[in-house]
Amino acid sequence: MRRLAPLLVALALGLYWWMAVSVSPRMGVTADEVVHLTGGYTYWKLNDYRMHPENGTLPMRIATLPLLSMNLKLPPLDDPDWLNSKVNLYGEKFFFEQGNDVAAMLQRARMMIALTGVFTAWLTWRWARGLFGVAAGWVALGLAVFCPAMLAHGGLATSDMTMTACVLGALSAVWRLLHRATWGRLALATAACGLAFLSKMSGVLIVPLIGAMLALRWLRPAPFVLALGSRVRWLRRRTQVIGATLALTVAAGAGSLVILWGGYGFRYDGFNRAVSGTNGYYFTWDVILDKEPVPWPAGSLLDDLHGRLPLKETGMTRLIAELRDHRLLPEAYLWGFAHTYKFSRSRLAFFLGQYRSDGWKMFFPTAFVLKTTIPALLLIATGAAALLSIARRRPVRPGTPAVRPWLYRAAPLLLFFAVYWVMAVNMHLNIGHRHILPTYPVFYVIASASALWLVRWPRAAGAALLAVLALHMADSVLARPFYLSYFQPLVGGPERGYHYLVDSSYDWGQGLPDLTAWLQEKAARGDKSPVYLTYFGADSARARGLDVIRFGDEASDSGARNYPAQVHGGWFVISATHYTRVYMPTRGPWTPAYEALYRELGARLAAMQAKGGARTEADQARLVQDAMDYETMQFGRLSVFLQGREPRQLIGGSLLVYRLTDAEVAAALYGPVRDTAP
Repeated sequence: MRRLAPLLVALALGLYWWMAVSVSPRMGVTADEVVHLTGGYTYWKLNDYRMHPENGTLPMRIATLPLLSMNLKLPPLDDPDWLNSKVNLYGEKFFFEQGNDVAAMLQRARMMIALTGVFTAWLTWRWARGLFGVAAGWVALGLAVFCPAMLAHGGLATSDMTMTACVLGALSAVWRLLHRATWGRLALATAACGLAFLSKMSGVLIVPLIGAMLALRWLRPAPFVLALGSRVRWLRRRTQVIGATLALTVAAGAGSLVILWGGYGFRYDGFNRAVSGTNGYYFTWDVILDKEPVPWPAGSLLDDLHGRLPLKETGMTRLIAELRDHRLLPEAYLWGFAHTYKFSRSRLAFFLGQYRSDGWKMFFPTAFVLKTTIPALLLIATGAAALLSIARRRPVRPGTPAVRPWLYRAAPLLLFFAVYWVMAVNMHLNIGHRHILPTYPVFYVIASASALWLVRWPRAAGAALLAVLALHMADSVLARPFYLSYFQPLVGGPERGYHYLVDSSYDWGQGLPDLTAWLQEKAARGDKSPVYLTYFGADSARARGLDVIRFGDEASDSGARNYPAQVHGGWFVISATHYTRVYMPTRGPWTPAYEALYRELGARLAAMQAKGGARTEADQARLVQDAMDYETMQFGRLSVFLQGREPRQLIGGSLLVYRLTDAEVAAALYGPVRDTAP
């Protein structure tokens, strides 16, 4: 069995990779993939970092590495969206207007990111096996390989899985270096820390964590092995240990900064002016550093319905400005970090029917419980109970791990887990369950401690472990292909998930491939009813040639269309995120202010249309803006009308399907509103 173990582990990791990437044809372009792949491709091809620098260069480079052989066509470099660094608009052109093979781009990019998921699952297995034994390793591996969250984000060309792999890998490598120093370990720790910085802006979390690990190591009365030359030295005095580990940490830190600069071509300027001009980043430095307000487009009557973000300079913004002024770090990295910091302090979110921009302390704990399989939760609780039960006892028999060595050896995981969860609970950025993805491996290592019960009740505990793992695997298989939309059965599964969480926790725009198939089936039945689509995401219904009428989703459709849409009875296909209206100005109950503005817009449109004749350019612009606003409010009224009505179908794990008659549409758009607020 010992000889077969490496093969079995490799097979399990291969199974994870296959499960993550094999669902790609059913997963449409999710909201962040356009900007990630556009950014990464231009990094490689142009050595230019204007596109999406706020999410780390490493995952974007990893994802787009196989795209370099595809001879893809970029939009012109004199395009205004390129010159103004508007990655969403430029990326949409790159994906859907240049004749590039989007399906192949996604498949190849997702295959690469899935490899970082493989590494994360392997690391989870290594930690569990090293701490609690072989059986524990298998428990952790089974949980990780079939984890819906790890499969979901390991199968998307985004940054969360890469960040998870890099940060856990960096902490592991540094912890080993703090006990035995070799050139190989020093190089590994240096590379891992540098890659963690490049994986995502939150990768800087390793800095305080390494400081905490250093302090813990200095308190440990254990010798330090220095094996950097032909002679191996054992340093036993505390001053020697402190000096050696501190020097090595500084060396690794310095090397990681070299890697960070290398990620940006060893150039301070984020723009490669040799290949293209620039008008700057899409937000100026003064906006990003909270010296000026965000210049949102003006002209819509909806602008005044909700307040804007207040300006608030902090110690962090001033530090970033100092680093920029002295050019101590690459410009694109600093701008991206400042952008992330600014919008993490205030961001609209939906949670259990509520809306906030400053977050909820229970958001991530609740999201974890709702989107983790019940068997996994049981094993996590059982593993925690096993650790508590042996906390004050000696090993039952020789070879059983004692708690004190476990606590010390697991220090990187425990420190990371504690710090990350404190940060998450207090974070105002509550837009996605994915932001706690890095803690899943730690949860599974804790769950693997349930294997310690095998010592006391080998048969009963063994059978129970196998049964619970089998249920976890079955739950995961049933979630295919839409791991992203997974919610545990006790809360209604994916059919009810949108009542609790949306955006990247449920609906990230992945449903258009299945909508394509649904429309084909509808046409085959001879159903000629119109289909109104309200879509959230970065995919393109237009590029897919879908026979739909867009309605109320202007923010996700930059193409030309008539406003307001002429809405009658038919099929209404609504992205779950837009169903909640979290990113729309009409979120929440339908207030008298909403109704008054709705009627004012309707009257203005009617008057302008009745006026007829030639219009000035200003009148025409006002007419178009009013028509767009009116359609947005029409959708708000319709979604309020649909509250409490169960959709007929869930398409692609994200699109809610309703069928309305002409009379119901008229009641929704022009009748009394039942859901009102004072």
